[in-house]
Amino acid sequence: MSERHFAPYTLDQLTMFLAVVDEGSFAAAGRRLGRVQSAVSYGVAQLEDALESALFDRSRRTAVLTDAGRMLAAEARLVLAQARELTEHAARLQAGTEPALRVVVDAVYPTAHLADVCAAFAEAFPATALRVEVGLLGDAVARVARGEADLGAVNLAGGDESDLVTKTHLGAVMLVPVCAAHHPLAALPGPQRGPVLERVLQVVLSERALDLTADQGVLGSRTLRVTDLRHKAALIARGVGWGSLPAPLAAEGLASGALVRLHPAPWPPDGHRVELCAIARAQHPLGRAGQWFREHLALPEVDGAGA
Repeated sequence: MSERHFAPYTLDQLTMFLAVVDEGSFAAAGRRLGRVQSAVSYGVAQLEDALESALFDRSRRTAVLTDAGRMLAAEARLVLAQARELTEHAARLQAGTEPALRVVVDAVYPTAHLADVCAAFAEAFPATALRVEVGLLGDAVARVARGEADLGAVNLAGGDESDLVTKTHLGAVMLVPVCAAHHPLAALPGPQRGPVLERVLQVVLSERALDLTADQGVLGSRTLRVTDLRHKAALIARGVGWGSLPAPLAAEGLASGALVRLHPAPWPPDGHRVELCAIARAQHPLGRAGQWFREHLALPEVDGAGA
């Protein structure tokens, strides 16, 4: 099969052609491009020869497109747009901006803050494709370590950090122990003793691989394990069991009275404080987009009282 040869036209010729289309005349196109009219006319004639198509009706005094010219003008705009995109993409690579960024965040990372970061990122890096996933403890850490994510906002209690080149503290999230207002625990004055809580079903957020990380804050001998924080919150709200929720997620239920704050005696009085860090792999340092995202993942300070 013979190799296909493309018509020898240039991007400059396409630019002159579209300038004539937009301005309505060769003279006006020349003024817009800073070219003499004869140069524009010659460039368009060369393009017509290359495409073997008459683009303008030469029998008219003004620049009137032929049927072929109208169709090819639309294609020319696409070609120039793609050429600009190619040039911009090369410039971004030269400047160290990633064409794509994969981020994994721990399930307790505040949803509202993450949405704000993603919205600002879309404005700052419109050409960088962004993928955000949610993991938990070792699940999230492992995704970065395996190269399945470029950047993580994780709880390092969930995995080995030996393969990570960067570790930036982002702040903390308070986990608040709660139960539904109609749950039997809600009637017990605090602090609730360990033997009491041990007999009550505890809803626990768990990794998909149960052997990655030791349980944290699990008091109940009976547990219901889920891998999604929203499911955990829904089960607690239904009175299925008790458990801890990030303070921002528990706030609405506590304010409305649908949830009741517990005070497990074995836990710290203010609840658990989960420290989150940004991590990345040693073999793949972050580019400009990743560095920007990492900086903006930092969380506002939380007070020790939780919710």
